[in-house]
Amino acid sequence: MFRKTALLMLLVMCLTPCAFADETTVEVSQLSQDSQPDELTLRENAVTQKAAELEALAEQLASRESKLVQQEKDFAAKARALAAEDRKISGTSAILLGRETQMSKRELDLKAREAELARREMAFAQESQKFTEASSALSGREADLAKRESELAGREAELNAKISAKEAADSLTAREADLVKREAALTEREATGNRLNALEAELTERDKALKEREEAVALRESSVSETEKKLAEASEQVNAHEAELAKKESDLNAKEADIAGRNQKLTEATASLAERDSAIMSREAESARKSAELQELETLIKELPAFDPNNSTEAAMILTYKIPAQKRRELIAMQREAYTRYSSNRVTQALESYTAAFEAEPTANYLAAYWAGLSAERLRNRRDDALMWADRALEINPDYRPAQELKRRLEAPARGNQRRRTR
Repeated sequence: MFRKTALLMLLVMCLTPCAFADETTVEVSQLSQDSQPDELTLRENAVTQKAAELEALAEQLASRESKLVQQEKDFAAKARALAAEDRKISGTSAILLGRETQMSKRELDLKAREAELARREMAFAQESQKFTEASSALSGREADLAKRESELAGREAELNAKISAKEAADSLTAREADLVKREAALTEREATGNRLNALEAELTERDKALKEREEAVALRESSVSETEKKLAEASEQVNAHEAELAKKESDLNAKEADIAGRNQKLTEATASLAERDSAIMSREAESARKSAELQELETLIKELPAFDPNNSTEAAMILTYKIPAQKRRELIAMQREAYTRYSSNRVTQALESYTAAFEAEPTANYLAAYWAGLSAERLRNRRDDALMWADRALEINPDYRPAQELKRRLEAPARGNQRRRTR
């Protein structure tokens, strides 16, 4: 862009003497023939020197922009790596949380089982108490029975002494009945002893089962302790990894701050160059001769076919916009990027890029609106959008012939079919 400007200024400088020959005939006649070539040579040298300075400035800005783009790419790669590490940490944390939930559930099950075991132990203690009470009651009954038997024996002895020989048969019959009763009582006592033995065996088996359950609970407690130990070790490893990631993040933030500082320095340098450029332009504006040359340069740019603001579709036409130079450069870059997508048949992306370029300067960038209309025309069912973009371009520049042709082309089928266009 700077080379083209310098060449155009050189062309203007060469054409200036011819342009001013008719207007300043009296002044030229007063000058000597030797002074005119010297003045022209000085002006040509000044223009050449200025073009060289502008070209060097453009090369410096291009190199700085390439460095800045490379630094931004490096920072984006580091940010993606940090995001991947964060996702890994999140997955590990989720796994640990799931394990902790499982351990909590197992601990609750173990507590429930321990409570059930305690309840069963309580029931066993109650049954043991009942058995003890039954045993003590049975012992009391046996003592009473022995006492009654001794009393009965004494009474039998007394009865035997008192009973006569006549009553021996009756006494014998009564004794036989008593013996039958005693045998029945002894049989009942043996049955009770058998029941007690069976209950004792059952209690022994329950005691054995209880001991086995206690051993199983002890094994589970040791397993839980080992699992808690492993979980603590894993938590320590995660904490160490998080500390390492925090350190890397701080290093990345420091590098980001460094890049931001460099960007600030580059911005300041660019602003300083812009200030110097504006100072040079202001000094040039102070001269009436250079002001006339700039006006002739703008006239020449408008007269060139490639820069015709009413007919050209090239990105260089943005130079004719009455907007700041930095804004013109940004719009040209956006226009070229969008055209690259358009020429490679990425029409949807091209439409998005042209829309962004138009929204960056909606009061002047009718070229982006025209190309957005072309992109929408190539898409299916987007004819109304294309016509809307053509209208936007014509609102900014009603004399823009490509937009007029696009509008006529889009409205032709609608008029032939008598369809009604809706937005």
